[in-house]
Amino acid sequence: MRAEHGPSHSLILATEFWKDESGLATLAQAQGQDFKPFAGEFTGGYTTGAHWLRVRLKASAEPIALRLSPPWVDEITVFDPAQPGSGLTAGDRHPLGRDAQAVLGFALALPASTEPRDLMIQLRSTSSHKLLVQALPGDLMSAVYTRVIVWTSVYAAVMLVLLMALLSIWLMQPEWLVGSYLLRHLAYTIYGVMFLGLPQMLLDGQWPDAVFDTGFSISVAILPSLALWFDLLLLRGFQPLHCCLRILKLCMWISPVLLLLLLSGYVREALQFTVLSLFPVSLVLLVAAVTVRPQPSTERLISKRVLLIYYLLVLGSLFLGLPSVLGWVASKPWTQYLLILHGVVSGIAMTVILYVRGQRMHRMNQQFAWRLQQAQHDADRERQRREEQSQFLNMLMHELKTPLAVVSAALGTRDKREENLSLAGNAVRDMRAILERCVQIDQVDQLALEQRHKKLDLAAVVNKVTVGVAGLGQRLHLQAAPDLPQLYADEQLLKIVLSNLIENAHRYSQPLTPIEVQIKTATVDRCLGLQMRIRNSPGPAGWPDPQKIFSKYYRSRGAQRGSGSGLGLYLARQLARSLGGSLDYLPDGQVQFILWLPTQPA
Repeated sequence: MRAEHGPSHSLILATEFWKDESGLATLAQAQGQDFKPFAGEFTGGYTTGAHWLRVRLKASAEPIALRLSPPWVDEITVFDPAQPGSGLTAGDRHPLGRDAQAVLGFALALPASTEPRDLMIQLRSTSSHKLLVQALPGDLMSAVYTRVIVWTSVYAAVMLVLLMALLSIWLMQPEWLVGSYLLRHLAYTIYGVMFLGLPQMLLDGQWPDAVFDTGFSISVAILPSLALWFDLLLLRGFQPLHCCLRILKLCMWISPVLLLLLLSGYVREALQFTVLSLFPVSLVLLVAAVTVRPQPSTERLISKRVLLIYYLLVLGSLFLGLPSVLGWVASKPWTQYLLILHGVVSGIAMTVILYVRGQRMHRMNQQFAWRLQQAQHDADRERQRREEQSQFLNMLMHELKTPLAVVSAALGTRDKREENLSLAGNAVRDMRAILERCVQIDQVDQLALEQRHKKLDLAAVVNKVTVGVAGLGQRLHLQAAPDLPQLYADEQLLKIVLSNLIENAHRYSQPLTPIEVQIKTATVDRCLGLQMRIRNSPGPAGWPDPQKIFSKYYRSRGAQRGSGSGLGLYLARQLARSLGGSLDYLPDGQVQFILWLPTQPA
């Protein structure tokens, strides 16, 4: 009984096979054997013998195009009654062009025949005995060639695009996990294009005959360990059962063993062992994927569900494709492509997973860096706060020590009571001024100042501040430009700024020398305002340090002889800024401060 064939354009009527255990049977001996029918693609598994296929062809008035695939079969000999002789030979161990051409398989041209005839095909191979026979009129077979070439090109293009995507991911995130999958995908791409016969078609006659056969065998041998290397790196972070990891580590020796068998000449055994080993390895991988117990940080990168779906897809395609390679089940024409479809599915899925993982890792690293920076900032602020507290206490103890000593001496002395009370009063005023300055600084630092704006005459405010300072009126020389606009600002804050600047000039300038105050209009960043210059000659305290003059608690060595907080100029600059203006120290042969305030608040 023969297996019947369609579709309608196919010239194959029936297909049968016989297994030659010895591999030595001649054509005449094979023709007398009892053949068994099969349909679709022939699958005989791994064997040391040979298989004979009998293919019944229809009568055809046109030449027949015969296509034999897959292209990695070692040796195929076709005996055609219409072409008496030794037979037509194809396979990846034979030179092309003599009997066959490479068309992602092997193409043979057969003559027309007015009667149906039986082709006898002998199949020998160290790889799995698989063979798909297609027979069509020559003009129709060209469409088959075109379709197969297009789909193979699409496959190669997809694999190369994925390879470039993985390479870009690795360049942005150079780590072993991504690098191992990049190598795995590269090896699978080489395996896939050799599986489909693309190198043979493109390099026909340019390479020695055995290169394709050896290259395909080596690509099969190195794939298991490369794949397991990636799986180990991936699963290790998810904490599966420890025994699964130990078994997978042992399985890493599969590729070295296979290469050793190949080099020793046991090609068939190596290839068969490769396919057989994939079943237990796949089961161990599936158990490992099911039993993972990832930490929250790991699952934020790749969830357990995504990992399990990935392994179900990848291992599912393997379990569907491998039995037909071993000859355990009947094979359909499309089943041989399941093994390379496995590479496409795993490549697309894992490329997307690694890309998403990389993006999430980048975000997590950014968040970690931000938190680290924030923690460092908080630590710096805390350290600065402690340093300021220490400086404040040291300043307070130092500056209050002298006034307290004066008060103590005045109260303990009975003579010169009026003079002693005057000294004690001055000391108390110094202490009150220091404490008030500290309160003002705290309000500025805590942004607790409430501003009440109103129209002010800057020259008039200067005169008000001057009146409260003994001996200042005779020294102050105020020069105000005519028709000055009024300020719209908080009077109390402005008085604090002016009193600090003017009292500072009065206190630390050369005694009896003039203090010059000049007021005029000035525009800064297209904003109209008033500029005030306060100039005085340096006194016994000397010149201040321009880099530290506006720092908290700074007092020059000469200024430390008298009481003071070192907060006045710091407070003046901060309040000037809160009023929308600026305060700068610009010496010009004399000590000079320049205050600028806008006429209207921002």
